[in-house]
Amino acid sequence: MAEKFDKYYEYFSKSSRSRGIRAGRLINLGIVKINLGDSSIGIGFRRSGKTLASGIIEGENVNIKDPPNDVKAVKGKYVYVEGGDLDVVEGKEITLVNVRIRKVIGKRITMTNSYAESIEAEESKLMNTNASLVVVNRGTFINCNIDTLEYKESYKVINTMVKNIRRVDDYG
Repeated sequence: MAEKFDKYYEYFSKSSRSRGIRAGRLINLGIVKINLGDSSIGIGFRRSGKTLASGIIEGENVNIKDPPNDVKAVKGKYVYVEGGDLDVVEGKEITLVNVRIRKVIGKRITMTNSYAESIEAEESKLMNTNASLVVVNRGTFINCNIDTLEYKESYKVINTMVKNIRRVDDYG
């Protein structure tokens, strides 16, 4: 890997190409990406998004598969997470597969084979999901186990156990 880095560094640092370093040239070494412009190093576990602080990933389109244990929050417009344990996910359109999560907040949420303590959404579609509290405008729940469902407009359940159902006028 060091040889590969040396080869790329020599190529980009030659006098005719020194302009490329100042412009923010990126060296992709597979799992590690090095940006020569601002001297940052990115680890390849995330396909998109940027790490703001320890444990927080934010971006327009965030697509993560098996996030490491130190990532606890994901924020973005379009979020896809597969596998892992998270505290909070926020976004406009969220898709979660095989995720254990504390809180999900979004406009459209799709969850499959997951566990969540709290879900807040305008529209949600849950399949094979366990949830403690679900607050939605409209929702479809297939093969789920929900402790408390609070809905504003409508809901549809198929092969789902819901312990408490309550219609709310305004949950803002």
